[in-house]
Amino acid sequence: MLIPLAGCGASNAATAAGTSYVRSAISASAVGARAVSDADLPEYLVNGDFSYPGAPWGGAWNIWPDTGQYATVDNPSPAGRTDGWNAKRFGWSSTQTVGHAGVIELQNHSASGNIYAELAAYEKNTSIYQDIRTTPGTMLVWRLRHTSLNKDYLDRMSVMIGAPGHETAQQATRVSVNGLGDKTGPVGTVIATPSGGDDRADTDPWWETYTGEYLVPAGQTVTRFRFLNVDSRSSTNGNLLDDIVLGRLYPLHYDGNGNTWGSTPEQKQ
Repeated sequence: MLIPLAGCGASNAATAAGTSYVRSAISASAVGARAVSDADLPEYLVNGDFSYPGAPWGGAWNIWPDTGQYATVDNPSPAGRTDGWNAKRFGWSSTQTVGHAGVIELQNHSASGNIYAELAAYEKNTSIYQDIRTTPGTMLVWRLRHTSLNKDYLDRMSVMIGAPGHETAQQATRVSVNGLGDKTGPVGTVIATPSGGDDRADTDPWWETYTGEYLVPAGQTVTRFRFLNVDSRSSTNGNLLDDIVLGRLYPLHYDGNGNTWGSTPEQKQ
């Protein structure tokens, strides 16, 4: 279930050229992300915590998002299929072309039960992504949690946003730390988080939280959010990702006399 960004009430932020932005929460209830028409796409990210009812959780699994077929990470072919699979409810797609082509690798932490994604899945520079419907001039605000898979390697990833096929790496700001020496503040376009544990350790991964903003340019009604495995310990291990959420800042115009105008879409419940 998606969780709206903290402080998503009616507050002003980001002023430029006579335009402010009014923040609005994103609905947590509706689903859908894989249709080809922008009119059918959602206005939010789906399944940002990577949970899916009825999936075969326990350990690490590869999920084929179009069909709901699944296999353990060591299995070269699907071992089964999730009953009643809904690709729109799952939401995610992958750029992977070798090995398990198109799969999303998910892990269920043995101690906490937390489910999260691992970007490195049999191919370097793998990305997972979603397309959403956007309104030009809207400021999109994203947030996620990230960490390295193991304490002996610093995994790196980037958030890529833009028109499908034309995404660019986004500036990120670290807003929470895990106690291993990092500080809060801007980190550039590459997110790197040290880990204090090892793969499938007893303690939940050593998450840090990052956030950033993206202004939808003129004419762009479909925007792709792509999460890129920049570097990891190997092509099959690294870059843990969880709790991706999205908020919006809607334009609020004003003039020199102090008058304001604009509209904020009705929140979906």
